[in-house]
Amino acid sequence: MATKADSPGTPSRLVSGRYPSPGTDTVADRIRARRGARGLTPLDANLLHFPAMAGGYNDLLGALRTGGKLPGDVRELMILRIAALNKAAFEWIQHEKIGRAEGLTTGQLYVIRDTVTPLPPMPGVLSPLQSIALEFTDSVTRELNFTIELGQRYKEELRRSGASDAEAEDLYVEASMVVAGYNMVSRFLVATDVNGLTGKEVPWPLERHEHNIQVPSYKPESSTHSIHTIALKQSPATEWLVFANSLLTNWQMWSWVVPYFLDGGFNYDSAGNDIRANTRRPYNLILHSQRGHGTSGLPAKPSDEDSRQTTIPLLSQDIHHLLTYPEIRAIIDSDGVSADLLKPIHSIIGVSQGGAAALAFAGTNNGNTKSVIACDTSAKTPGGNKAAWAERVRLVYGNGGVSDSKGQDYAASVGMKALSDVTVPRWFPSGSPLSSEREAFMKDMVSKTDVQGFVAGAEALGDFDLISGPHPLYESQVEHVLLLAGSLDGGGKVGQGLKKLKEEWVLKGATQGRPSPIEYTEIQGSGHLPMVDQPERFCEEVGKWLSGF
Repeated sequence: MATKADSPGTPSRLVSGRYPSPGTDTVADRIRARRGARGLTPLDANLLHFPAMAGGYNDLLGALRTGGKLPGDVRELMILRIAALNKAAFEWIQHEKIGRAEGLTTGQLYVIRDTVTPLPPMPGVLSPLQSIALEFTDSVTRELNFTIELGQRYKEELRRSGASDAEAEDLYVEASMVVAGYNMVSRFLVATDVNGLTGKEVPWPLERHEHNIQVPSYKPESSTHSIHTIALKQSPATEWLVFANSLLTNWQMWSWVVPYFLDGGFNYDSAGNDIRANTRRPYNLILHSQRGHGTSGLPAKPSDEDSRQTTIPLLSQDIHHLLTYPEIRAIIDSDGVSADLLKPIHSIIGVSQGGAAALAFAGTNNGNTKSVIACDTSAKTPGGNKAAWAERVRLVYGNGGVSDSKGQDYAASVGMKALSDVTVPRWFPSGSPLSSEREAFMKDMVSKTDVQGFVAGAEALGDFDLISGPHPLYESQVEHVLLLAGSLDGGGKVGQGLKKLKEEWVLKGATQGRPSPIEYTEIQGSGHLPMVDQPERFCEEVGKWLSGF
């Protein structure tokens, strides 16, 4: 039975746990001495079913935690990554607070916890030593795909951090033992259900709310469809950003830039110097997959044959419904849910199809956002694009139309893969620094997009006009607008189109006596999705612009 000095927690569903009284078990007493005020933990209680191992474990983990010379942030980064990879919630819970005490930020902890987005993270989020430590941990933990070359790179980074050759070897051995040892710990935690946490989700380093929100598909009284939404909240006082994905992707396309906006800036400069003392502006974030993408639903076809399942204004409407949905408003507004007290979003940020949706939101804005950032998009369908989208649909269906195609199974299993193989190289042409890991990730995302979701989005992009529609863009009341493009997108034509849009928008505002605070910026050497191939440059430009108001 546990004493008052112990921390028994929730019982394991597999073993009873041993809590010998003080003075009755030398191994337990040694563990209590190392634990201090906490006494025996649920992990210790399970280990004490095998006393010889419990004693050896106590010595081993004591050495790994307090007997080495690795920087504390690197040690805790590796331990937490193992917890995330091996689904060891107890290990994460115990070490997140230690990691923060060693200097790890929320954005860095988010990178560590995110086991889906390919490594490495974008430069500036982790230090070079932290980044190689993360890669090393994955290589030894995931299917043991370790290489000598990776070990040499880790040692080289240790030397760059100030270690001598001999010290680098010592630190490398220590790092190897930390990863090996805590892999053992995590597996024991899961196998013996320590604290009853086996099968429980590993926590995230902030409030993470995931919803499938039912929103009206067409009109307020119409049928509904679901929008997969993720809200990342750090503080009620922190401002909010909302992100809208492109056609053929989902919310995960933003994964490389999320840590930057959580931390409100870069943590390290290009030389690896710590710049966390600089002025920072962290944000809360809302990410969603647009209708027909990711796990968001595509509504049933409207009864009107001339109507579409997706239009750019409808995508904007979906964003509006997300932001007024009671559960989301309860997360956003610290005052609770009140139609009279809606806190405006700091910015709606969209790219491609999502960028067009952001512009449409600007045209209908009723004070719900202070600003809009529209990336690699246009305000109306460029000439020739309708035919281009129709051709891509034909490719998916085996070079036939929807009605005379090779069928839905072919489109889903073969056609979307063929579309992915031609789309991703077009998005990231020669000159784009897209890594092979990110290329594979994006190809997989495109190929797994719902066929009908793609077709509906292609039809929307093939015929829209936000300039002369019912809510003319040039009459928008949004306070700030940023238009952004990768210089390589469409051979430069996308950027040219956005420059022209800015000029016309500013001129229209001047003739109507209204200021038009619109800016344009370009990411040199970037393709259609700058937040994927050059996320650090994207964040630099967007972060600087957002900090101006």
